[in-house]
Amino acid sequence: MRKILLSFDGTHYSKGAFDFARRMNDEEPILLTGAFLPQVDFANSWSYANGGGSVYIPLIEGYDADVVAANIAKFEEDCVRHNIEHRVHRDFSSFALPELQKESRYADLMILGSQRFYENLGLESPNEYLRDALHDAECPVLITPEEFDYPESIVLAFDGSRSSVYAIKQFAYLFPELCRNRSIVVYATKKEGGNIPDEDYIKELAARHFSNLTFYELEANPRDSFSTWITDQDRPILVSGAFGRSGFSQIFKRSFASDVIAENRFPVFIAHR
Repeated sequence: MRKILLSFDGTHYSKGAFDFARRMNDEEPILLTGAFLPQVDFANSWSYANGGGSVYIPLIEGYDADVVAANIAKFEEDCVRHNIEHRVHRDFSSFALPELQKESRYADLMILGSQRFYENLGLESPNEYLRDALHDAECPVLITPEEFDYPESIVLAFDGSRSSVYAIKQFAYLFPELCRNRSIVVYATKKEGGNIPDEDYIKELAARHFSNLTFYELEANPRDSFSTWITDQDRPILVSGAFGRSGFSQIFKRSFASDVIAENRFPVFIAHR
């Protein structure tokens, strides 16, 4: 049984994030922990951009406890309706991000709704608080839009880095049932006829976990062509490596996953050491 952490900021309930957890439970029973974080005032916080270490997120005055209580009740009702074993964690201080990091340490996977997670913090997607949560998580993170089709194809972003290989392995360990679907290892290069790095190694590894596997090389301008290419796939989920402030790597930069998250069409699985 997998322990799944479903994280909500207190006043926003993500139906998309819950729906993905529900589908996971349909495949194999899970323990679903709902973490209800306080509403925060991000404008008055310290962040990594200011050279800080720990992130301080102050609590908004007049935090609506009734809305949080209603969302907790909805979560519990949804879990009971779908026969999901569940827990509720609600005792968070205003230092929400470090506490979410600790929650992720004791979970196999964290699920966040990309459109609802602290959506009050601005129009940028993913917003900075979601970026911080991705960066600091101590387990893999699944980002879901509110409306999506459950994955029927797996897009494995690969550039030969430790991070991209780690993400592929973590996805295979957590979603063996999805690994039976059509899976594509995608390598991006700006060089015509560039070779896939460590091609024999990644083929040996990936073929052990993904039974319907192909390889595809993006050419021309990878960033411009990737969004168009993944849209043509059948109900995809993107699997990607590290999501840090320095970007992915020289080939698969942070913009790949950021673009897919911002478009709010497909789930994105991110894992880093």
